[in-house]
Amino acid sequence: MKNGQSFFRDFLPKQKHTKQSKKVSPIIFVGSWQLQLSDNARIHSLVIGPDLTVNIDHRTIPAQVESLTSDSLVLLDHYGYHITIQADNDVPVQLFDEADDVYYVISPVQDQ
Repeated sequence: MKNGQSFFRDFLPKQKHTKQSKKVSPIIFVGSWQLQLSDNARIHSLVIGPDLTVNIDHRTIPAQVESLTSDSLVLLDHYGYHITIQADNDVPVQLFDEADDVYYVISPVQDQ
């Protein structure tokens, strides 16, 4: 025995330190946004509700939340395609539409 350590210590299973799953708030994704494919493309409206329902151009997109992290929201639409919204510094910046294989730039709604 060294320094009062137990003889049995080496025979006992080592405790695993499990990472506490941090509760992620969806609040950074909630709000009204604009989607744009490129600088010359038409601007679409994007509204994400507190329950993470998604509306694009005032049409609800039937989808289920597949995952939520501090910087991404992944939805699975009713056709089986993913819609991924990426955030940077707690602000949504990009939407990927797997169905069309297209990335959209997300920006705050501009007053008109």
